[in-house]
Amino acid sequence: MKSYEIMKRNIEFKCPERIGLRFNSLGVSDVYRIYTQIPRSLREDRDIKINMNKKPRPFKNFMDEWGCGWDKDANTGSGDMGMVVDNPLKDWSMLDDLPIPDPYAEGRFDGLEEALESAGDKYIQLNSPQCLFERMHFLRGFENLLMDIYTEPDKVKKLADKVIDYQIGIVKEAYRLSEGRINCFDTTDDWGTQNSLLISPDLWREIFKPRYKRLMDVIKECGMHIRFHTDGKVNDLMEDFIELGFDIVNIHQPQLLGIEEIGEKYAGRICFEASIDIQATLPTGDKKAIEDEVKKLIEYWSTPKGGLIAVEYRYLDAIGATKESLQFALECFQKHGKL
Repeated sequence: MKSYEIMKRNIEFKCPERIGLRFNSLGVSDVYRIYTQIPRSLREDRDIKINMNKKPRPFKNFMDEWGCGWDKDANTGSGDMGMVVDNPLKDWSMLDDLPIPDPYAEGRFDGLEEALESAGDKYIQLNSPQCLFERMHFLRGFENLLMDIYTEPDKVKKLADKVIDYQIGIVKEAYRLSEGRINCFDTTDDWGTQNSLLISPDLWREIFKPRYKRLMDVIKECGMHIRFHTDGKVNDLMEDFIELGFDIVNIHQPQLLGIEEIGEKYAGRICFEASIDIQATLPTGDKKAIEDEVKKLIEYWSTPKGGLIAVEYRYLDAIGATKESLQFALECFQKHGKL
């Protein structure tokens, strides 16, 4: 069974022969990920040949097309990801004049044809990061936005509509340019702390859920799956994710959510993309603990019909983990992951 079929059957619960695997840094993956690119007009080197298989990173003193100022420096603790250090929406009076990027800008999909040809028999995911909430707090500032959700909900909704309109444009252009060959839209929004959601579930459902629904409807119309990454304890939103039609939810802290609890409630209803817990397990290097967690994830989060993709965590230095531990985790998933 080829990689594309393994992934599709896991996501759609159609009896794959094994769980899916995405350990690109170790050379084992059923997934070929491609990334939206910085438009040509904003690139540090406008003549560089683009490889869509490589995620663009902000460079020092970079201002992105939303007007967010970025820094990329060891002193910020941001690694190669960079971090926003200047939020352009300093006052809500600026909202109407906020520049919204053109999802159809020249260069955003440079290298697409070459990437599609290189994918071979793998499952193709297009990553468009900072789906909604993350882009909003990049624009407004994290603490400001959290307060605004309670004090200025109408303005927050207006900003959310602008951001989701951009993502809808990305989906439509990706579908048009790829002629339907992209299998999955891949995006991110972290919604949890170590203990709970960042905001009340009721406010999330009032403000954010309808905007996600608009995006999900377009993704489904284009025949793509949706993969959604979120960190933190998001248990209270799992039912909403399923209702919205999220196909894959990416979890890096399965113990934080509770492997048994999540499995008993949601296995077979949504496909999990899970790494070995990046706080409790992988950094320890304890082989027995790693293998036990692999077996537990397969027992509780997969089903005989599918529903589990094992995934790496790329930022090993940031969590104090080793490549050897990651390699061992992969070997355990390969050993125990036959369905």
